[in-house]
Amino acid sequence: MKGRFIVAIMAAAALFLPEVAEAQSPGSIELGAVGRFGVYDSEVGLENAPAIGGRAGIFFLPNLSLEVDWTYAEPDLTNPPGWQGREFIRHELFQTRLLYNWWVGESAALLLGAGYTYDNYSTPRRLASRGGGPGGLIGLRFRFSDRFSARAEGTGYFVSEDLDAFIPRPETFNLGAQLGLSVMLRDRERVREVQLPAPPADTVVVTQEVERPLPEGTPTQLCLATGEEVTVYITPQGDTLVGERRVDVRQLGPGVAFAGEYAEGRAWFVNDEPVMFENIEYVRSGGEISLSCPSIRQVGEFMGVPLFADVAAERPFETLYVPVRPGVWQAYQTDLAQVRGN
Repeated sequence: MKGRFIVAIMAAAALFLPEVAEAQSPGSIELGAVGRFGVYDSEVGLENAPAIGGRAGIFFLPNLSLEVDWTYAEPDLTNPPGWQGREFIRHELFQTRLLYNWWVGESAALLLGAGYTYDNYSTPRRLASRGGGPGGLIGLRFRFSDRFSARAEGTGYFVSEDLDAFIPRPETFNLGAQLGLSVMLRDRERVREVQLPAPPADTVVVTQEVERPLPEGTPTQLCLATGEEVTVYITPQGDTLVGERRVDVRQLGPGVAFAGEYAEGRAWFVNDEPVMFENIEYVRSGGEISLSCPSIRQVGEFMGVPLFADVAAERPFETLYVPVRPGVWQAYQTDLAQVRGN
């Protein structure tokens, strides 16, 4: 039994070697190793025992996934010897569930799951027939990074009686405690970050240099998530021109992005979740606004997106500003009187 457990641990640990994914989003895949301690109903006739296995799941919503757990154990019989002199049996447990991740902070989530669980006893025995029934899970996820997390959880499942089986099965309710490590895998789009330089000058021989007139446009200042301002020009037709030569951004090709990290499209921003900063909760306030870079300063970050405050503001801050996209900001506020205990 010990040899099989060591092989299973090594195989599961190999899942965590490559870093090939980011935080979960629809289509993300979760793979993990699971250690379990099973607490059997006294009607089953088995001693409590450790088990080991793995899990796989897929997210079809930002916080909701469908997953399967498999664990293997060799529990001793309560009253040995059993069938053919057996002292223990082989027990495989299959658990399928819908799992909801309820984030209660930047790195911690409450896990709630429900689904179907099946017992498979694969050694001849004089025990109740194998079977399945509804099961549930409650636990916690601790995220180390966008890729890796640890899970601690308790499970329970109910199997109804079957008195017509070859070996009659009593009604049972089994419990278990599980610890696991997970890695998130997903495809991601590669976005090339550039500083929007002017196109390289052509090498030509001229007898007289005549500058081509620059395209017309209204200059507009955009404050980026890096805290720097860039000047763009908006034409009467609504096109955006960038750089010293006022090049249309559409001519720069796909995959070009302004520098900095932005909140637009991220799950916590789309779902209107609060921002946690220095143990204070901030909630969205008002609509999207524009800001001047000299009037703000960066004070931290949340989930990879920088956070800004008024340049003269002091801690604890009453208002934080989150860059949504280049030149567009969203204010988040907290009840400062409550934080200060007034």
